[in-house]
Amino acid sequence: MQSTKASLRYAKAIFETAKERGCVDPVSTDLKKVGEIIDEKKELFSLIHNPTINHKKKTDLFTKAFGSKLHNTTMSFLILVFKKGRESALSQIINRYKELYNKEKGIILAEIISSKPLSEDIKESVKQKINPTGPVELKETIDKSILGGFIINSGDLQYDASVRKKINNVKRAFKL
Repeated sequence: MQSTKASLRYAKAIFETAKERGCVDPVSTDLKKVGEIIDEKKELFSLIHNPTINHKKKTDLFTKAFGSKLHNTTMSFLILVFKKGRESALSQIINRYKELYNKEKGIILAEIISSKPLSEDIKESVKQKINPTGPVELKETIDKSILGGFIINSGDLQYDASVRKKINNVKRAFKL
């Protein structure tokens, strides 16, 4: 719980700083890249979370790896996170920043689960139905167990038009 509170405070701090400096989009892009790299590279994840390595070495490593590739605001923020010993919450901070960014930009997050990949036309149609006036970030997941159709999750709403759901409804109706 404490880490979640800290991650929200840090995310708000970097978001407000980026807003003041007019670099919300570059910082968002940078944090997304850093988050993806941390998720992909298990060695880097282990290094970041290793308490025996001091913050100076972690800072030097990040500066060498990302120094010229990241916006100054992002790099300064990462150095601050390491200096304060909050690197274990970095993934949470990045996720919280994404939430703040999406809220600020009016982006709606949605997930569509289907039994096979959907065409771009269908994805665009779903995006228009979810939010006709604004942007929608759609994550596609393939799940063969739904047999056909699709399930859309957005926030706390779910629309289930899967064949699995229909079969379960028929079973329930006949009490099989």
